[in-house]
Amino acid sequence: MKNVRLLLFCTALFCSCQNERNAADMRQIMAKDDILSQLHKISSFDITGFKEDTLTDIIPGTSLKRTIRYELDISYVDSNKVQQNKKGIVLFTPDGKSIISAEITDK
Repeated sequence: MKNVRLLLFCTALFCSCQNERNAADMRQIMAKDDILSQLHKISSFDITGFKEDTLTDIIPGTSLKRTIRYELDISYVDSNKVQQNKKGIVLFTPDGKSIISAEITDK
């Protein structure tokens, strides 16, 4: 019985730990969701490219250093049935848990 409790405790501890890979995956999902929420009446949304950077400069208007930037190359069909290829840029706080800003630009 003691071994079963120890096994359950260790399993719960192991499964509850958030590793860096999981955090990066969650940031990518957050970035995709934020960019997707800015687009209206679209279809065939797809991420065709992805890039992650850590910015060393301070963002103007904040005191944040070492923010995380995600660049997503996206493609979608707009409401006029025209294929669009854009770039979504999402800035995260240094801990990667909150989005500072997100914008969609031409490639």
